[in-house]
Amino acid sequence: MNDIPLSHLLDVAICAAEAAGKHALENKERRTETNEDFAHDVKLVLDVESQKKAETMILSEFPDHGILGEEDETPNHNSAYEWVIDPIDGTMNFSHGFEYWCSSVAVRKNQKVVAGCVYAPDFNTFYTAHIEETAKVNGVPIQVSPTESLQRAMIFTGLSKEMEGSREPHLDMFRMLALNSKKVRINGAAALDLCRVADGTCDGFFETGIYLWDYAAAGLIAEQAGALMATYPRDGVPHGATVLCSNEHLIEGLRAIYTKCI
Repeated sequence: MNDIPLSHLLDVAICAAEAAGKHALENKERRTETNEDFAHDVKLVLDVESQKKAETMILSEFPDHGILGEEDETPNHNSAYEWVIDPIDGTMNFSHGFEYWCSSVAVRKNQKVVAGCVYAPDFNTFYTAHIEETAKVNGVPIQVSPTESLQRAMIFTGLSKEMEGSREPHLDMFRMLALNSKKVRINGAAALDLCRVADGTCDGFFETGIYLWDYAAAGLIAEQAGALMATYPRDGVPHGATVLCSNEHLIEGLRAIYTKCI
């Protein structure tokens, strides 16, 4: 199998993320049309429709590639390539008209993420990266913040959807970081939070109870901007993980807090 140029994979990721995000944005008057409603989350009709838009874009270019999406998956075990899609990350934000949401598309080759795009439609912002270039926002290179201590850091996070009866250490971590950092902020879209680590807006990120489609593209973007990530798979939860991300100065502090809380 011939390798596909990384630039071409990234171009398709950008087009697919844009197709998903624009479909959601252009139909935002339907943002309350619901497929399923949970205690701490919601699944929208537009989630499914937007993923289909991304899939159509990808499969028109690469019909033999596999798809792993938040809404469904189409595996192809004969292909080395798999596309990982979150059509609306920050669904609750989107459903309430809060602009902090995005569409995320990554491509993996032999299980390794090699290119990805996170598109924030309400901000008209594209975060992009592949493994041989620095991360960019709207074509301009970005890098992580230089903050050297947690005491001066602003950390972004989110709350797990499965809090009741959960043994996840998230609330303990939140408390420890709230006491030991400058500020902790909850925004509601993990992919966009990781991109804000990449562009230096915040200094770090942590969240338990998220999934590969939440962080595949954004994690690569953060790493290509100079961030370090620690990913801890969740036992018995396919594609689930705890993710820590920050610059080289802060990652060990985040790891230490996580270790104390598990």
